[in-house]
Amino acid sequence: MSTLTIAPSAKRLATPSARPALGFFQRRLPVLVILGSFVFLTLPLAILGLAQPKLLDQWHIGQLYVVVLGTTHFLLTLTIYLQGSNLRYFSSTWKNRALYFLIPLAIFAFFDLYRTLQLAILFPIIDVVFRLGIRLFDFQHFGRQNYGILQLFKGRVRLPFPTWMRRAESAYFFSLTALLMLTFLYDGRFSPARLPTWILLGVAGCTLLFVVGGFCHAWRRTEQRLALLAPAAYFLLQSGSAAFAIYSSSLYVLCLAMHYVEYHVVMIPRCFHIRLDEGSRVDRVFRGLRQNRIIFYGGLVLVAAIASSLTWMAMGYMIATVQQAPAQSYLALISIFDGLFVFHYFIESLIWRFSDPYYRQTLGPLYFAPARNAG
Repeated sequence: MSTLTIAPSAKRLATPSARPALGFFQRRLPVLVILGSFVFLTLPLAILGLAQPKLLDQWHIGQLYVVVLGTTHFLLTLTIYLQGSNLRYFSSTWKNRALYFLIPLAIFAFFDLYRTLQLAILFPIIDVVFRLGIRLFDFQHFGRQNYGILQLFKGRVRLPFPTWMRRAESAYFFSLTALLMLTFLYDGRFSPARLPTWILLGVAGCTLLFVVGGFCHAWRRTEQRLALLAPAAYFLLQSGSAAFAIYSSSLYVLCLAMHYVEYHVVMIPRCFHIRLDEGSRVDRVFRGLRQNRIIFYGGLVLVAAIASSLTWMAMGYMIATVQQAPAQSYLALISIFDGLFVFHYFIESLIWRFSDPYYRQTLGPLYFAPARNAG
């Protein structure tokens, strides 16, 4: 999820309802789970990564964390991508066919050729630039999802947030993306003595003041001040997650815990509450799987464990045979999962755009109840 933007018409859907029926994201439990994930996952993992990083491997904490939360969050994207109603929308126009079919196929084909032809060995400088681009894409994906989920938090209730606040939030999270990249370039450690670091810190600080000003603006103009706590807390906690990774790139994956959890949470309506097409074979299979959530998530974790294990084995094989020509099957296997990650980043930038009428109409009612004056 990367550009989750609520259009003005979606804001009307995002007003609080006095009726018993509430939209999914207007309930307390999803919000508490997301915010609590920082306290119970991100913070302990980051502290462990700083103080006792070897324990992550000795107790297999890192592997379990990556499989159960990380790989499953990538695989969940496929469940949305293959839904019958979405596939019809994807094929409705030539532009959509290019965005949703042609480009994803090109992503997988590119990674397969890149690995199979061993272009990294033939063109090492180009490979470095390419890998840096992928890393920047990764950091940007993290920042855009933070921005999008923050809009959901703000959209839970009707509050007078200023319109310019979104631009400040977007600029703020982009500055965090740049700081993450800068730390990565400086051997994975925060370098306060360097001029680019101070420039980006200045940009982050200025945009932070504007965001805080937006919250203060809403605080002064509403009596529902307690409602501000959830979006403000989310903003601060995800800023804290980014701060850990800005300090040390080795903590980045650990600090994605809140990112992974919130994705699983917001995917619940799209997995279990969306209307399925009985005429679609994939939807009929999916309907059977989602009838029991234990089976659904158990199967998801099992597939994630197999996928992760095969990838780690393939990577280990490549490292062990670095002086030899690796088997093409191993290269193809790694390329599939490289492609899956980039596929996830790209598709997520499209399928959460509330500014798109299709997603606004299909997703808005799932997350927000209609306004009280409806009917």
